[in-house]
Amino acid sequence: MGSGAAWMVLFKLGERSLGIVSILILVRLLSPHDFGFVAMALSFIAMAELLTRAGFDVALIQNQAATDHHYHTAWTCNVLIGLFIFLLMLVAAAPITAFYAEPTLFWVVCWLALGPLISGCENIGVVAFRKELRFRSEFAYQMSVKLAGFVVTVPLAFWLRSYWALVAGILATKLMGTVISYFAHPFRPRFSIAGAGTLFSFSKWLLLVNGLAFLKERLTDFVIGRSQGAAILGVYNVAWDLAYLPTSELGAPINRALLPGFSQIAQNPAQLHSAYANAMGILVLFALPAATGIFAVSEYLVPVALGPKWLAAVPLMQILALSGAILLFHSSMCAALIGAGHPAAVVKGNAVFVVLLMVLLIPLAEQFGASGAAVAVVGASILSTPAYLKAIRVHIGIAPAVFARAITRPLTASVAMLAVLRAVMPAYSPSMTTSKAAWLLLGAVVLGAFLYALAMALLWLAARRPQSVERLVFERVRGMLVARTAWRRKTPDA
Repeated sequence: MGSGAAWMVLFKLGERSLGIVSILILVRLLSPHDFGFVAMALSFIAMAELLTRAGFDVALIQNQAATDHHYHTAWTCNVLIGLFIFLLMLVAAAPITAFYAEPTLFWVVCWLALGPLISGCENIGVVAFRKELRFRSEFAYQMSVKLAGFVVTVPLAFWLRSYWALVAGILATKLMGTVISYFAHPFRPRFSIAGAGTLFSFSKWLLLVNGLAFLKERLTDFVIGRSQGAAILGVYNVAWDLAYLPTSELGAPINRALLPGFSQIAQNPAQLHSAYANAMGILVLFALPAATGIFAVSEYLVPVALGPKWLAAVPLMQILALSGAILLFHSSMCAALIGAGHPAAVVKGNAVFVVLLMVLLIPLAEQFGASGAAVAVVGASILSTPAYLKAIRVHIGIAPAVFARAITRPLTASVAMLAVLRAVMPAYSPSMTTSKAAWLLLGAVVLGAFLYALAMALLWLAARRPQSVERLVFERVRGMLVARTAWRRKTPDA
């Protein structure tokens, strides 16, 4: 599981490196309106995709006795669902256009509707990479897809200089992903529904999980897009993406590796408890300071990375960074619950979040716009946390005290890092040159990493070096260094 998490984090780092280069190019070639325009179309398509796709890959991973019949059935269902979404979006294109009052949105929706159909034809055999914990193969497959998408999207942006570059890039990436999947794994799916009963008994819950997860992430798109317009929605989405970097770049890939691992040890409660406590501790150890760091450097990060026309994203990013840190806990608890065979508990937790978000979102967004929507997301994140803590305690036996112990030192070190950075960093001024702002940003990142590591080491020593994730990381790093030193010593003799 640890090796798999490392491979998935490495993949995310590679994917994000491509994404950063891509976004740095795209934000200078395209406008906030272009990004918001595509987000309007994708919001409905993503909703249809998540509400109808029942997570058959997760069902295959969780079912340790799955046979080829189950894989054939999952692929058949994915193809049929993709076709259904394609036809549904063609019919819904006109109402979606009327909803947003954007006449030119019609053809964008029609073209993007091809995406779910293309993805539905992907070779289901690649799910075995995760199920069998073969994350090196998963890394190679996923990375090749992202490289192909990057190679297509960026030249299109230079050529088209409009939102059509984003549309074409999305479709090209999905097409390349489907094609590459058949080269990556020898399994050849065929139409069959022989394993439908077993799959649907588990995936019916994942259908609800996916639908509620969509509302957690995209409900704000509908409200902001309709009331504030495409440009404000584009700014909000970019702020969301940057604020949630720790969740997407560290939390998501680690959870991608943990879910199949939890499925394999689900019948051993003691081992599951220990593995989850360690995994959650390591996740907090690295992701919490990353979220805090984004809050600290956001006023430099936005103008340096995106340009001055995106400065409106700074306050939104600072608000959403808090929510991103909290959602790290939510996502890890959901991965453990699904891996252990309790998807219904995830449904309940997500439902509490969505209800709270709906209650807060409409009045706050109407009064304060995008900033109010961001505050609503933070409020829902905080208020729904007890529901997730209760689920993880009831079904896996992990008490809230475990979370308190895991978060105490990283949170203290992160706050100390934030306090020092805010004290020594000068306030950003639009009159600053880009090069000066970039150097200040780089300096803040390096200083923040040093301060956090120092604070964590001092806190751990002050606690008399307990058996914790800090010791686990220290011993693993020391082992790697010892092995590397021994290898170097033997190399000359060889």
